[in-house]
Amino acid sequence: MKQLIKLGLVVSLVAAMPAMAQESESTWSVSGNVTATNDYVFRGISQSSENFAFQPSLTVEHESGLYGYVWGSNVDFDTAGDGINVEVDYGLGWAGDVGEGVNLDLSAVRYTYPGSNSGFGIDYNEYLAKVTVAEHFYAMFGYTSDYVNSGESSTYYQVGSDWDLGDSGVALSLAAGLNDFDNVAGDRFWDIQVGVSKDFGPVNLGVAYIDTAGFNGEFADTDIANARVVLTASLDFDF
Repeated sequence: MKQLIKLGLVVSLVAAMPAMAQESESTWSVSGNVTATNDYVFRGISQSSENFAFQPSLTVEHESGLYGYVWGSNVDFDTAGDGINVEVDYGLGWAGDVGEGVNLDLSAVRYTYPGSNSGFGIDYNEYLAKVTVAEHFYAMFGYTSDYVNSGESSTYYQVGSDWDLGDSGVALSLAAGLNDFDNVAGDRFWDIQVGVSKDFGPVNLGVAYIDTAGFNGEFADTDIANARVVLTASLDFDF
């Protein structure tokens, strides 16, 4: 609980960023989101030991396409003595159209885990590039030279698609990603996801089926990578 309070304080500090928007309301926008989920899953792997997670975020965007955000969640890696209960991520990026029907999103993310005990520090940076074509199809590439502070590089490749199902208000999302940890742990695996969601005013409710495949090394037979159904409820708001 103390770690969640600390996370709330971090988000509160970042909330001061709307002052930037007041300088020119026509060029800056500030928005937030609060999400509750039965399981925090990142690229096929549970980050909360298959337990509930609460995830606030705050984003500042400029009309030029520049943006920055802070995002947080409670985590549980089930590692004795690590002291890690919270993840706080900081991101900076740019997104914009680079051709007819083609959107490019470039970003850098700093994953941090405040409160980690000595010898368990796993903070690291990742660099992401995402190309979206015809609004519905995308491909993403992620690279880090120091995955979880290991000194080794890893890469992530993902393709996916998002569709509105007629006039029902239901959105369908499909995605498949390849996690390449060959340099870190001699392993690589796929994560797949099929989900639907719907807005109810400012609240979005979603359900997704997530699974992994192709383990061949250290991560084989990992329970936190088994197939699962993830439920989410999100609230968006603007400042």
